[in-house]
Amino acid sequence: MGAISIMIVESDASRLEQLNSALDAHLDLQVVSAVTKRETAIKQLTLAPQVILLNPDVLKQRTLSRFLGSLQNKLPDARVLLIHSVRPDDDQLIEEIKHGVKGYLSTADPAEVIAKAVRTVSAGEIWAERRVLEKTIARHMLLPDSLRSKIPDLDPLTSREMDMLNMVLQGSSNREIAEQSNISERTVKTHLYRVYRKLRVKSRAKAIALLSHS
Repeated sequence: MGAISIMIVESDASRLEQLNSALDAHLDLQVVSAVTKRETAIKQLTLAPQVILLNPDVLKQRTLSRFLGSLQNKLPDARVLLIHSVRPDDDQLIEEIKHGVKGYLSTADPAEVIAKAVRTVSAGEIWAERRVLEKTIARHMLLPDSLRSKIPDLDPLTSREMDMLNMVLQGSSNREIAEQSNISERTVKTHLYRVYRKLRVKSRAKAIALLSHS
């Protein structure tokens, strides 16, 4: 089996060189492209890297979804690992995974961790904490395409709102949710009010009915 081919897209030239050298030191990994600009990365997709290590800072005003769209058209089998300079909150990480990102790292992660992440996503798995994966799965299950077809412009629920909705669907009362979440019942009511408003229902019963029949 040949080495895993890698493209590195990193705006910081010194960090780019460090990553290049560190990964190339592994016999089962091969850096075929190391670039600092989005435009160059798009052009060099002809090298057919299997894994793309991308610092989203490179994209600047361009959105990640647009980059992933271009990638899907040109190289649909490539797997993207993001390297964040500053770790985003769980909501952003979940959205990135839902848009097709296969994992994420920090620029502070050691080379061995990055190499392991590359091998993991190349093997078809996702590199993310269990907590984030569970929330991603939960959100996907609770907001299937059929529900989005009913509410096309549905605003995404935050991780906290998803947690609240999960507990509602499990039959928990506001008091039980408050105790499990270590917050006041008033705060629970505030979160659920926002959830119901996004789902365009006026009560717990109607939210459950909507999700049960979606």
